[in-house]
Amino acid sequence: MASRSMGGAISQFPMGMLADRFADRRTLFMTAALLWFGAFYFFIGFASDLVTIAILAAFLGFGGALWHPPAIGLISTRMPERRAFGMAMHGIGAGAGDTLGPLVVGGLLLAFTWQAIFKMALIPGLLFALVFFLLMRGFATGSSRGHTSMADYFNALGEAARHRPLLLSVVAGSTRTGGQMILLAFVPLYALEDLGLSKGLVGAVASLLLGLSLVSQPVLAYISDRIGRKYTVLPTAALLTILAPMLVLTTGAASLFVVVAAIGLVMFSTALVLNAYGLDIAPPELHSSITAAQFLSGLAVGGVSPLVAGVIADSRGIGSTFIVAGVLFGITTVMILFLPNAKSGRPTTKFGAG
Repeated sequence: MASRSMGGAISQFPMGMLADRFADRRTLFMTAALLWFGAFYFFIGFASDLVTIAILAAFLGFGGALWHPPAIGLISTRMPERRAFGMAMHGIGAGAGDTLGPLVVGGLLLAFTWQAIFKMALIPGLLFALVFFLLMRGFATGSSRGHTSMADYFNALGEAARHRPLLLSVVAGSTRTGGQMILLAFVPLYALEDLGLSKGLVGAVASLLLGLSLVSQPVLAYISDRIGRKYTVLPTAALLTILAPMLVLTTGAASLFVVVAAIGLVMFSTALVLNAYGLDIAPPELHSSITAAQFLSGLAVGGVSPLVAGVIADSRGIGSTFIVAGVLFGITTVMILFLPNAKSGRPTTKFGAG
């Protein structure tokens, strides 16, 4: 997992740059991503040692960068008035795959070795790539047609780097990711070790934390498209700030389930609306690059925060990690307070009109 995340982090920005430079070919990047996943899962099926698997997993991480920045850029420029809702549908697809994938693989393991399952992944990779390519041929890319030169691209990127609301939204998203990664790492441990819940109940807790966003994402996305990002995301970020430390007060399965369910309803949806905010005020010609920056900053803070929280937990107990998560969510909330409101497709600044 670490090597795959590293591969994805390294390739995020270059892929975002290419997807913006050749915006009219974003669907080709996405087709290549499906082929890439199938091919490298296939190669992992032949690996015989951990080092080889780690190297191939790093290359596998490139596939995520081939998919996400072009996909979000395409959705964003095609659906400027319903940007968050389109992104929510994209997120629901990913969430459904994350939920169903382990169940399917678990069933296949009853009949096949893990190596055989990895090799079989080549078949859906090829089929989905072919179907996607045929369906998306000639699909219009919205208002963005890419930059005429790399100099043009870097000039636009330099302007974006000086835009304070845009940068603030990216940083706010990264601190939110830091709090999220702490909860994903330590809530199951807390349920198992401190509350003594069974492994089945721990799995149910993890499912609540992850799965409820499939319901809430389209709802909050629709609201943010109607009334604006800030007025939608500020209450959810504030709620996370309050709820994360409340996990320490839970004493059993019932109270833990209630708090975790409330967190699960808003945690991923907060990220969605913050990301949509950044794309609202960025020029369409940089939407894939801004998406890459959002992913990369989240990976950076999200990778470090569980380690810091773990050090604190060694001396203060697992419950202390929820206080750290609450602090990170609180920082996110404060930064959101300083953001101007933006409605989907209606940037708040001259820069955003790009």
